[in-house]
Amino acid sequence: MRGRCPESERMKATEKRAFFAKRILLFALAFVFWLGGTAPLRSESVTLIHSNDIHGTYKPYQMKTDGGERWVGGMEAASHYLREIRGRDKNVLVIDKGDILTGTLAADLKYQDVVGGAMMEFLNRLGYDAWSYGNHDFDRGQQNAARLTGLARFPTIMSNIVSKTGQKVFSAEPYRVFNLGKLKVGVIAVMEENFLTEVRKDATAGLEVRPMAAALKAYLPKLEKETDVTVVIAHCPFAEAERIAGSVPGIDVVLVASNDGQFKNVNGVLVQSTWGYQKTLGYLKLNVEKHKVVNYEQQLIWLWAEGDLNPEPSVSALVKDVEEAIGAEFAKVIGQARADYVRSQYPQFDAPVESPLGGWIADVMRWKTGAQIGLHNSGAIRADIKAGPVTKADVFNVSPFHNTLIVFHLTGRQIKDLLEHDVERDWDRLQVSGLSYRYLPKAVKPYGQRVEDVEVNGDILVKQGVLLHPEKAYSVVSNDYLVGQAKDKYFGFAAAAPQDTGFSLYQTLVEWLEEYKTLEDRPLDRIVEIH
Repeated sequence: MRGRCPESERMKATEKRAFFAKRILLFALAFVFWLGGTAPLRSESVTLIHSNDIHGTYKPYQMKTDGGERWVGGMEAASHYLREIRGRDKNVLVIDKGDILTGTLAADLKYQDVVGGAMMEFLNRLGYDAWSYGNHDFDRGQQNAARLTGLARFPTIMSNIVSKTGQKVFSAEPYRVFNLGKLKVGVIAVMEENFLTEVRKDATAGLEVRPMAAALKAYLPKLEKETDVTVVIAHCPFAEAERIAGSVPGIDVVLVASNDGQFKNVNGVLVQSTWGYQKTLGYLKLNVEKHKVVNYEQQLIWLWAEGDLNPEPSVSALVKDVEEAIGAEFAKVIGQARADYVRSQYPQFDAPVESPLGGWIADVMRWKTGAQIGLHNSGAIRADIKAGPVTKADVFNVSPFHNTLIVFHLTGRQIKDLLEHDVERDWDRLQVSGLSYRYLPKAVKPYGQRVEDVEVNGDILVKQGVLLHPEKAYSVVSNDYLVGQAKDKYFGFAAAAPQDTGFSLYQTLVEWLEEYKTLEDRPLDRIVEIH
């Protein structure tokens, strides 16, 4: 019997270990490939932060809450909360959805030769990534709107405001693709189709608005191919945004400039709005896998301005600069309010159509011109007057549009017709003076049969639905915007032979307060819905 060779035995053992090691390695590699092919990919997240309807707000103000009054808003509060979000979340995209102009003196100042330019500079210093036009960004004309975009250090996005002649998009990009981490996010914006009736006619001359759905369908197929997520900015009512979400393919998110703080999931399309005047920021965090939003987190972030804020120093510096530019003149107290003079919130919150502030403005227009009737649209009233001292700045904030007073005549029949038209439209309702009326709800009577009783300075014009003086003429005063949009929006017909008095509405309100000093508490009894 031969003896064993120790060296040979060691070689065989080594070969056996190598064989098993290779088998284990191959098995491990096969398992890894199998795992990679069947396990879900890790999702990437993007956080969308959005605002709208800033309307010149740059300082905090008091608002009523269930627990009493609290300070909210202002650019320093916005800066504080944006810093918190960016410190916590990755891949943050900050968007403003329009209407930075018209509302306070800050939006009326010239900054770098642009009216309201300071508001755009605030967005620059807050680190916004994009914005789109709102209708009020055209209040100072097309040229000024275009200059605003020139100040922005980020893209202006709008796809459906075009020139009537060349059909070129007005001073904007139709869409933009943003690279956020491993994700490509496409953003496209559209304007509501009644844009042309929401702005003075001279401010939109030569422009037209393509239907929102048609504009989106023209761009979205290309945008979808280039991106992981598609976001639509819609400057329109929330209900219209819901319809877009449900009818236009290729959309993941609709951010709505409707100033009502809503959220809905429409067949997988996320639709969110936020509150304006810097009450809240909209917050929508998306987790995305394989070009699909797999889950999300949504909320409204309230911009409470109490406590220790930590804003960017450059934002605080601009707040100080704007405050100094407004100056002592507009801080002068010119009167007192015995009670809160508020705007109408109708049709929200079961609020009445009539408002103390609207009635006072219509009264003052009649006081200045001697007209029998005063009419003023609720949407032109941009701020409330709190009980206490009233300054020139307070009055400007109420009426910042640089409107003038227009006088014209209406017959009794036309007055009945425009009131029927106002009830039918049921939004941006007319505030009245020298006139009172009662009407039945839309659900009770058809159009044209709802206005039951009308009095003009004590004279009965309509009684129990019967028009008593159809041809009698009455003098009327209103503002230039309302008269310019009388046919298309407010009356259903044009005002004949209107005469511009040249009187500034703002200056007229200041003049009245300087003379009479006091806003007294008053009942709401001019516009009554019959129940």
